[in-house]
Amino acid sequence: MMKMLIQLDEERVRKDGKYRVEDMWRVIDKRFAGECIKEIQSDGSVMYAGDPHKDYFTRINLATFYLKRQRWFADYCTKWIWYDNDDDEDLPFQDIDVLSRMKQKRAVCAR
Repeated sequence: MMKMLIQLDEERVRKDGKYRVEDMWRVIDKRFAGECIKEIQSDGSVMYAGDPHKDYFTRINLATFYLKRQRWFADYCTKWIWYDNDDDEDLPFQDIDVLSRMKQKRAVCAR
């Protein structure tokens, strides 16, 4: 099973006025639509859990590929964690901090 947790700095988005929070979530939701189940968390973050009856593996990978290339996403994302247990429900989830990795890579490329 795979899951992906995303959180945006919605307050900053509203303050900056460059984007609408609702539009940003609409774009993100669309990337996971069909193969993932959206679960809004108590802190406002969103968990996209793979639907085990569908090809969520491809959907999550394509969403990741797309979001990594969006400047607006990089500017306002505050949490982006990928959870994976290699489809073995007996294994605990590994958590990969995609946001930290993306920022490290951008810092290296900017040098």
